[in-house]
Amino acid sequence: MSKLRPSERRPAIAQEVAEIPIGIRRLSAWSWRLLVIVAAGALLMWGLIQVSGLMIPVLIAILLAVMLTPVVKALTRYTFLGRGAASGVALLGLLLVIAGMFTLAGRQLIAQWGSIQTQAIAGFQAVMNWVTTTFNIGNSTIEAAIDEGLAQLQQNADQLVNSALSTAAVLGNLATGIIVTLFTLFFLLSSGSTVWRWVVGLLPPEARVPTHEAVRRGWKALSAYVRTQILVAAVDATGIAIGMLGLGLGSYAVPIWLLVFMFSFIPLVGAVISGAIAVLLVLVLNSWVGALIMLAVVLAVQQLEGNVLQPFLMGKAVELHPLAVFLGVAGGAMVAGIPGALFAIPLIAFVNATLLHVVGRDPSPELGVDKAAAAHFEALRRGRVTAAEQDPRPENPVRRATQAVVQKATGSDA
Repeated sequence: MSKLRPSERRPAIAQEVAEIPIGIRRLSAWSWRLLVIVAAGALLMWGLIQVSGLMIPVLIAILLAVMLTPVVKALTRYTFLGRGAASGVALLGLLLVIAGMFTLAGRQLIAQWGSIQTQAIAGFQAVMNWVTTTFNIGNSTIEAAIDEGLAQLQQNADQLVNSALSTAAVLGNLATGIIVTLFTLFFLLSSGSTVWRWVVGLLPPEARVPTHEAVRRGWKALSAYVRTQILVAAVDATGIAIGMLGLGLGSYAVPIWLLVFMFSFIPLVGAVISGAIAVLLVLVLNSWVGALIMLAVVLAVQQLEGNVLQPFLMGKAVELHPLAVFLGVAGGAMVAGIPGALFAIPLIAFVNATLLHVVGRDPSPELGVDKAAAAHFEALRRGRVTAAEQDPRPENPVRRATQAVVQKATGSDA
């Protein structure tokens, strides 16, 4: 005979609340929660913008760390160098490559400066003659436009002086940002995993392993994005530089290579701007036939990038719809200008992979579980991680012994 249980009584609510339809009540409950989330996100974004002078160098350092981490691992594994020394060598190598490229480009521009001036003036005059004859624009109209521009320049002389002063301040901030980037990059390469485990250790014990695994997926997506963008940028720059060589403008090949390479890191917009600059340069320095040839080269290179390189290299590691890329770049530019457009897509790729793992759709199941990190967090939960064990130096004997125990217990490569 079944036991009779009293029916559950619904909690009493006020009469004026009970009269509101359940759909409206649910919508209002969702609405205020969404408002809180949006307000928290806006407050976070506002705070980041206030310290953008610090955040931008740190974000650049993170992207560079993603690029140089394989180099540091290879130096540590195949040479006698420790983690810190390998990080220093990788950082020094990066600086030498950047300095060498800019030095070579600068020397080419200085050596060809006289020729550049002559060809630029002749090309500009040819373009102006074509415009006047094609569109029936008289010289008086052009001279009036030039006079108007000079008048505006004189009226805004004070603003130009203020802009020059602000430019000096910007250069000072740039030097500070470079120093912050280099220091952050070195410590991310030498002891980034230790810093990350310390950050995760601040979370509740139940959230440490899931957070670590989710961020591992995001880091892999970010790594795939950065590596792909570097290779794609190099292919774009090399293709356009070869086009310049073929048109007899070899003295501009290295500068245009650097220009295209840097602009290629801005999704969608960068490729268009750099390609347009290359076409205009050929138009001014060569002829309209050469400009059409360069336009064909730019379009061919961009088709190779969009239809072959990016889908093949990124694969499923970075699953971003073109609409998400476009809106991300536009939103990033609206919020933070050029830095926003530069960092929007890497951030979206990282967050997308992280959230996919959180909701149960693992984007990288081949990563499995980091058993060494799980053992570390378990030992941390039990209060058995000593300061000696947390020392990141490879020569630390206590840390080596701890890793050996973890490897034996978990069967992983710590």
